[in-house]
Amino acid sequence: MNNESKPLVTAIIPTHNRADLLPRAIDSVLEQTWDTIEVVVVDDASTDNTPEVLAGYKKEHSVRIIRNENSKGAAASRNIAIEHAAGEFIAGLDDDDYWRPKRIELMMEEFEEGYSAVCSNDRMDFGEKEIVWKKKPVITLNDLLFYNQVGNQVLTKKEYLLAVGGYDESLPSAQDYDLWIRLVHDFGPIKTAPHTLQVVNMEPERDRISTSGDETTGYHVCFEKHKEKMNEAQKKYQNYRIKLAEGEPVGWFEMFRSVPRGLRLKEITRKLFL
Repeated sequence: MNNESKPLVTAIIPTHNRADLLPRAIDSVLEQTWDTIEVVVVDDASTDNTPEVLAGYKKEHSVRIIRNENSKGAAASRNIAIEHAAGEFIAGLDDDDYWRPKRIELMMEEFEEGYSAVCSNDRMDFGEKEIVWKKKPVITLNDLLFYNQVGNQVLTKKEYLLAVGGYDESLPSAQDYDLWIRLVHDFGPIKTAPHTLQVVNMEPERDRISTSGDETTGYHVCFEKHKEKMNEAQKKYQNYRIKLAEGEPVGWFEMFRSVPRGLRLKEITRKLFL
């Protein structure tokens, strides 16, 4: 496939006060083997030297920079980036994560009609250890209604994102999970590229862009938004995970009562070792 026939992919990166890690994220996009790619960064009113860092990329690499004069949060910043994207395809990236060089090339190879998006396996970096999150080859709506089995980023068509209304800016967290549910509901399952193509920063001191510090509130709202689509097993498991996230004590009996058979090994491992 020559460059003239390759669709343009827009990488969208929202950022806030992450001048130390942002260059790694941007560089990982600029180093992609997919030739037809643009970078759109939305600076969500950073107060550190992020504007100076971005000015260098704008001059040297034609990275498109949009600045929010007042902080709007991650969901709004991503929607702004999507609105300004010239690409037929959109691929998101958090400012403290980064891509492997073939991420876009290999994900574009997997994209096909009948699927809403493509994700990949992720390397989860906890600082002292790293774990590879291997995902199902195809993630259906039924899978997603148990929990977010996709992760934080996908590659999809801009028209799909616009059709479902983009990220829900009213959610204080779980905006990605909510969006994946809507994408899959309207446009089909999400396919997984069988490669580890993204490194995700999971260090505990990570300060994520959000409209609120209360992460569990967002999951409550997301659950209420989509519970009419869920069967009883999915509702039970969702409530179980919310309790865990809120730090409530959950005994073995409740775990076995709330967790589907196929997910019990995962939850037993979490209970014993995490």
